[in-house]
Amino acid sequence: MIYLLYILSLFNQEQTEIKLVRELFRLRNEHKADSAQLYFADTVQVYMKYMRNVPKEKITDSDKQFWKNHPKNKFEMTSSQLLKVKDGTAIVTITGKEYLDGTTFKMERIEVKFNRQQKIISLRAVNLK
Repeated sequence: MIYLLYILSLFNQEQTEIKLVRELFRLRNEHKADSAQLYFADTVQVYMKYMRNVPKEKITDSDKQFWKNHPKNKFEMTSSQLLKVKDGTAIVTITGKEYLDGTTFKMERIEVKFNRQQKIISLRAVNLK
């Protein structure tokens, strides 16, 4: 019985984390950095490529500047999400198309890590060939 409850709790967590990622990318595609900020922990260990141990407010400012430079930017998920839970950290990995200009794209894999409070502590994107 305990094993069944454990499996059900993992399934519910998976559903929650995947919903959070989908909502995050919906807000990012609408360039709503202030709303997306709600999904981040107060300090994020890794954000994209060069930002380390940054407050979520700096991420919001960075995203706003990025979208100012790339007003047609959007991300389209193309694969199903995979969730791994390790030591209280949930990891959702997605693959998709990153459009900088709204037309041409590059394939990316994005890894989003959540803490126990379901706040993002890491978001990294890797270009795929």
